[in-house]
Amino acid sequence: MKKLSMLLSVLLSALILSSCGNKNTAGVLTASGEKMDSSVSTDDMDFTFTKSDTEYGYDESEAKTVSDSEENVKITAEGTYVISGSHSSVTVDAPQVAKVKLVLKNAEISNQNGPAIYVKSADKVFITAYENTVNSVSDGGSYSSDYEGTNVDGAVFSKADLTLNGEGTLNINGNYKCAVVSKDDLVICGLTLNAKSTGSAVEGKDCVKIKDAVLTVNAGSDAIKSTNGEDANRGFVYIESGICTLTAANDGIQAETVIKLSGGDITVTAGGGATEKAQSGNGGMRPFDSSTVNDEESTKGIKATKLIFAEGGSVNVNSADDSIHSNGDIEINGGKFTLSSGDDGIHADGALIINGGEISVIKSYEGLEGKTVTVTSGTVDITASDDGINAADGSGTQGGRMGGNTSGDVYIDISGGYITVNASGDGVDSNSSITVSGGVLLVSGPEDSGNSALDCDGTAVITGGTVVLCGSSGMAESFSDSSTQASLMYSLASAAKAGSSVALSDSDGRVIASFVPSKQYSNVIISSPELKKGSSYTLSLGGTVTECDKNGYTESGKVSGAESEESVEISSISTIYGTSGGNMGGMNKGKMQGSQGKFGGGESGGNQPAEPPEDSGNAERKAPRELPGNTNTAQS
Repeated sequence: MKKLSMLLSVLLSALILSSCGNKNTAGVLTASGEKMDSSVSTDDMDFTFTKSDTEYGYDESEAKTVSDSEENVKITAEGTYVISGSHSSVTVDAPQVAKVKLVLKNAEISNQNGPAIYVKSADKVFITAYENTVNSVSDGGSYSSDYEGTNVDGAVFSKADLTLNGEGTLNINGNYKCAVVSKDDLVICGLTLNAKSTGSAVEGKDCVKIKDAVLTVNAGSDAIKSTNGEDANRGFVYIESGICTLTAANDGIQAETVIKLSGGDITVTAGGGATEKAQSGNGGMRPFDSSTVNDEESTKGIKATKLIFAEGGSVNVNSADDSIHSNGDIEINGGKFTLSSGDDGIHADGALIINGGEISVIKSYEGLEGKTVTVTSGTVDITASDDGINAADGSGTQGGRMGGNTSGDVYIDISGGYITVNASGDGVDSNSSITVSGGVLLVSGPEDSGNSALDCDGTAVITGGTVVLCGSSGMAESFSDSSTQASLMYSLASAAKAGSSVALSDSDGRVIASFVPSKQYSNVIISSPELKKGSSYTLSLGGTVTECDKNGYTESGKVSGAESEESVEISSISTIYGTSGGNMGGMNKGKMQGSQGKFGGGESGGNQPAEPPEDSGNAERKAPRELPGNTNTAQS
């Protein structure tokens, strides 16, 4: 009956996907591990750049030169205007169909009583920093006019579409509040832009789009933001290329709808960077920051209300709160991410989908967190002081953190990729189900007995892929007997030291799975497509494993100089040696009472298999065999 239900679910998913075209629905489980997509559509968003946005020259025969003696420049008609020298202000008040281009050639515009450049009316205005010139724009600390009821608050302020471009340098100082504000689109192309502000620095209501620019921002609030939350197809930030170095007292990049990252080099420091406020793994939780994107004190690196979509580029974030945060979904299809966070490395209230890229969470409270977490491809490396990967429903809380009741809408699905986790809390934790059907998953930690390498409130099922999970034995859980791929869980009598390799070899001595945990461990869970029911293998601790990568992982090679070796028999889909205090992948709720394994110097005792708990299904707990030359035997 379960197989029929799963088949119907896959067929239904296929129908949904075919009816939606590119608007795939997030959270659809696929046993084949095919690419997942967010349910949020960006089809009607304009991520293009016009020809005029990326043309930085001008026709001198048609341009008008503004006199250096003109203190307050006023432009009332369409055309190209060349501005150099010192001026107090530039105001554009042209017809609403007019396109105006301001070419700055070593210009200095400073207004102590209001915006230095004010676009009151036009269709679109281009501010071009001419090649090999340095230009500066600044306002004062207070404004003397209400500007006809408009909340004018930027050194460069535009009521019309605004493009900053060129091959020169433009320095903008927003002493009153913002550096540059557009109440429509804000496009930045080509130029070197240095923006400082006491409030938000670079703000476009309908969108902010960046291409080929070198942008350096130091903001007293948010560095880059788009504020239109009323139109589903606006309020986005798009970075196609360029170099963006953003330092913000609050959020680095904030969008009311979508953030799309296609390329470029982005460095964000938000809220002073990651702090030591996360507690290490005990399950001891600190209060969860459930702030929305409108929270003035939010200190996240990259934040959106609906979707963050990444397909390329290099992103380096150091943030006091989440490094990447969406109140909706996050989809990563490519790019390189290096993240240091005082809270979550990557957090989605909805679906977190990783289809590719290189992700390194070098510091976090929780590494990856979402209502659903799906990994189909890519490289993910996580260091977390609590859970490495966490799936939970934000409708509830656990210890003040993102929590909720067990639900089929909450899951972790790993069908591909190469994932390493170093966690002081749970390594992989779901409030409902966990499915592994492909890829490589390596977990180091936790050390304390209140957490486990695998933690599942529902059912943990493995049908493919290779996993080596090392952690404590007190709450250890293994994969359910409803899995189709065999797994082995082995609990040690005492902890193996950090850096001590673990390897499982077949009868020919070939390693089928190995790992070098960075922390001490007393429980090991291994599953591999090579692991067959009815066969025997050798579990080795310590020693040297050949042909392995930097994490000690290989699916071949040999073990030499092992400190301990044990022959283990895979007699069921989920075979267990020794004791653990957890449950079988969320299936067996009774505390497991079997013997501890022989590794680690266990005391002598009987050699009988322990009696399994109720509802253990096909899971079988074994007492390890005696090692040659070792007089200790395992407890039963």
